[in-house]
Amino acid sequence: MSAIGLFPRGAPRPTSSAGEQALHRALGSGLPAGWTAWHSLRVRSESGWEGEGDFVIAIPDRGMVVLEVKTGAIEVRDGQWLQNGRPMDRAPREQGHGFARLLARKLVERGLASAPPFGVATAFPTCPFSNPPRHGDLDGVVLGQQDLPYLREALESMRDRLFDHRPSPRDRRWVAALHELWGETWTPRLALGEHARLRDRELVPLDQRQLRALDMLRRNERCLVTGGAGTGKSLLACEMWRRLQARGARPVLLCFTRALAAALRKSGIADAFTVRELAARLITDAGLDVQGGASPDDWTADTWELAPLHAAADALDRARERFDAVVIDEAQDLSPNDWELIRALAEGRPLWGFADDSQGFWSDRPVPREPFGATFELWERYRCPEPLAQFADRYRAPRPASVPPSASASERLAPPSVEPFDELRVVRLPSASALERYAAREIHKALSDGLPAKDIAVLSLGGQLKTDIGRADRIGDIAVRRADSPDAEGHVVADTFLRFKGLERPLILVAELDRGQHRYDVRMHVALTRATVRCIVLATNEELEADARLAAAAGSRGESQREGESKR
Repeated sequence: MSAIGLFPRGAPRPTSSAGEQALHRALGSGLPAGWTAWHSLRVRSESGWEGEGDFVIAIPDRGMVVLEVKTGAIEVRDGQWLQNGRPMDRAPREQGHGFARLLARKLVERGLASAPPFGVATAFPTCPFSNPPRHGDLDGVVLGQQDLPYLREALESMRDRLFDHRPSPRDRRWVAALHELWGETWTPRLALGEHARLRDRELVPLDQRQLRALDMLRRNERCLVTGGAGTGKSLLACEMWRRLQARGARPVLLCFTRALAAALRKSGIADAFTVRELAARLITDAGLDVQGGASPDDWTADTWELAPLHAAADALDRARERFDAVVIDEAQDLSPNDWELIRALAEGRPLWGFADDSQGFWSDRPVPREPFGATFELWERYRCPEPLAQFADRYRAPRPASVPPSASASERLAPPSVEPFDELRVVRLPSASALERYAAREIHKALSDGLPAKDIAVLSLGGQLKTDIGRADRIGDIAVRRADSPDAEGHVVADTFLRFKGLERPLILVAELDRGQHRYDVRMHVALTRATVRCIVLATNEELEADARLAAAAGSRGESQREGESKR
């Protein structure tokens, strides 16, 4: 439906013209029913010419009127128009005609089949007269101060003189098109795909603080770098490896998850491995008999756990010949046996570690300090948007000791209220069985908003044996891959939070909250901080009742984004 009435409603757009202010007041009560009037409608042509109509009036079944306003004492002497005793640059109607033609072209540019008929009128709201000017082009199309109390009648009379012999507008959309050109509302929105690309450009370059950190690390050849999620640890670890290689050194970059190691190799870091991948290579190259000569693909969990010890004891020489510096990312997840191989490999050699204890999943795997000679802490956060990072911090803080043990789960976890922010959405699931359907819908919404599949990951808080969505080949009709799949880079990833550690994607969907009961806070903190643009948590009412922090975030988004999700 087209806009009807005077715009702006309450007061004119900012203007120092007393005449425009007076005419706006008069139109507030004197605009004929069904008509629309806009104060200060501005347009710009493709060639760059800009114009403004003081007032544009739409008469739905007749056409539009451009009403040019002149303030002050208006008179004509010797054929020259004067305003407050000074010659006008242009005659009163000249500017109005130029703008009317520009406006008509603009409407066609915006898709109208044809512009409506138009007329040009002039108003002198601060100049009263009883003898109208007799200029041929002004006959019957001039309003003075004396017309303002009777503006409705004056405008209707002017309508008849301007449009009596003109056809009605052919394209009925023209009033709505004018309202759009005037611009009543505008809420900035960046498509998710564009947001992700912009964020990606922001995250790539090293800033001056990070460059200073690298310089400091180069002067300390045994250093442990700590920092919270998204503080740039992985970026610095990779850059350290590249700079060492550029100087002729032979560094190895070690980490915990196979998915991170594979991603690092794809990024150009050829010698990137999990500690246990490196141990298996060393054992295989040395021809050691492990588990009856079985291939590493068939090793049991116990064999993998002991592999770093075997490599450190019996197969280390080959690695020490190949690598003369060690860089470790995600060091907080390595086991004591992993550290035995690292100590042996780095003996007498440079060693840099990057860790975040708050993301350590195993409480019995502290990062040893004795292999490092110095420590350095990163504070500036880069990966997560700050509102999301601050919300994720709620899963790092200890629970208040003053809350009695008998309190309900919701009371024990009750946080301060959560102000709404765009980087987090909580979607209430009607039941656990609806998870796949809702996840597929959110993925499709992101894809239709310009985000490619490679920028989306669905993370379960459960482990590999407890997740359904993290083991699926499809979510709805969407093909998904595990985080360490060779072609994961081109697909939506569905996996557990733990296997995705060290990685990131613009959009993260977090699911299966009730399957991560052990160290739930760490699981949630890790999952939330994988997002570089936005995180969507899919949760049942029962899961929200168990986590009041998340329930507060769900409540802050409003009913339409919670219960209303199932109605879209």
